[in-house]
Amino acid sequence: MTPHWQTPDAALRLYCDEALEFLCEMEPASVDAIITDPPYASGGFSEAQRKGARGQGLRFSTRKKQGWFGSDNMGTAGIAWLLRSIAVQAFRVLPPTGSMLVFTDWRQVPNLVPAIESAGLCYQNLLVWAKPSPALGRGFRAQHELVLHFTHGPVAEYYDQGAGNVIQCKRPSSTRRIHPAQKPVDLLAKLIRVVAPPDGLILDPFAGSGATLAAARATGHRAIGVERDEARCQVAAEYLTTYVADMPGPASPDQLPLLQGGTA
Repeated sequence: MTPHWQTPDAALRLYCDEALEFLCEMEPASVDAIITDPPYASGGFSEAQRKGARGQGLRFSTRKKQGWFGSDNMGTAGIAWLLRSIAVQAFRVLPPTGSMLVFTDWRQVPNLVPAIESAGLCYQNLLVWAKPSPALGRGFRAQHELVLHFTHGPVAEYYDQGAGNVIQCKRPSSTRRIHPAQKPVDLLAKLIRVVAPPDGLILDPFAGSGATLAAARATGHRAIGVERDEARCQVAAEYLTTYVADMPGPASPDQLPLLQGGTA
């Protein structure tokens, strides 16, 4: 497999490929941790709203060109099946003490936890990304997102004992947002420090705009990103070239705000 983009030292590599197909080609126990932010497919309030979105029932050749689904095209059963399939491969490519972290929102937790558990991974924790201010809306406006923490086996290894399961972090600013569902690099860096050994290899099978790779660079880790959408893959490559490729090594804390890009 030839990377779409990589750093000169090949410590960061970005591939334009389907997540599941890519994972199936990886060697067993070949990555130290998986951190990813797959599409939530939970914006609609009913299955009818999700399934009525543009793109349902497309042929593979069309999906390959347009994407599996945008926004809410995939229903709950579909996203559960997809992530269960990803988790089956994650179990194979993780070491016995490795971790998998999956971003989601409150609506999908009861659907995704049993789907991923059924692949053999152990559900360890539910992390909360707490944002300083609520989003737009009515009533109790959303002010957090969730991260499901799974491990390969019942005993995992952790490399930073200073993190809690509620992490306060600002959203990426709207002026620097290059992906509609991006995550802040400093949040991803905190996750990486807990679940990956020094110089460990991180895998993000839904790389979006590449912030997981940027966070890996900032913390002195290596990373592989996989993004199936060619246009987004190119955006990620440009972002990483601009903000990461010329960094000589781990960033100091005051450099992290510069890396407030994002990932899907």
